[in-house]
Amino acid sequence: MENFKKLEEKLLDFLDSYLKLTKNAGFSIGVSGGLDSAVVATLCSKVAKTYALIMPTNSSNKANLDDALALCDTLKVERTIINIQPILDEFLKATGDTTNLRRGNLSARIRMTLLYDHSAKLKTLVAGTSNKSERMLGYGTIYGDLACALNPIGEIYKSDLFEFAKYLGISQNIITKAPSADLYEGQSDELEIGFSYAQLDAVLKDIENQKTKQEIEAKFDEKLLQTIFTRIELNKFKLSMPPIANIN
Repeated sequence: MENFKKLEEKLLDFLDSYLKLTKNAGFSIGVSGGLDSAVVATLCSKVAKTYALIMPTNSSNKANLDDALALCDTLKVERTIINIQPILDEFLKATGDTTNLRRGNLSARIRMTLLYDHSAKLKTLVAGTSNKSERMLGYGTIYGDLACALNPIGEIYKSDLFEFAKYLGISQNIITKAPSADLYEGQSDELEIGFSYAQLDAVLKDIENQKTKQEIEAKFDEKLLQTIFTRIELNKFKLSMPPIANIN
């Protein structure tokens, strides 16, 4: 990872340039109390007026809510809390019993619907919070947490974001907690995937650096590699615009 001061300058310029290009009034961001949204909110608040939506369910971890509120207070970011449980309950009534995956996808899409409505009202850009590790693995909900108008951290690996967050002065409460999208009770990113971000990123960086398959297989656990390559293959569609039929 490059010098963090230089990285910050690049990201602030990216945010400022696109905001001016689109003639919007600022940024809207879903703040969860987690690392990714804390980094993005910190960057956005240095560029323009930034608004936070905090959208817990009844099963959300209270520590995340407390950390989200503390972050907004520190950044002097205007925030709104919307408990999405009543909306989620109506979706669950319509769909019947769901798996944790389906429940999580519903929660993510409800949050993004509210966030885009919020941005339309305030004439702001929705700032994305998906890091490079999540994007490469397709670990996110299409038209949910993967949706955004722009994303300042989409080329930064999760393991590098921890160090960048320290540089930005983000609270240790946020930096040291287990990564979680808080989509259902007890949800943890690393438990759900089966490996730590440090393990995942070591492989993903070798893939990005175009190491050969033989070189990668010689260094890493077979189950880890199978998890990563399967996720990349199955979820790569999430990083592309939907195909349009050519009728000419």
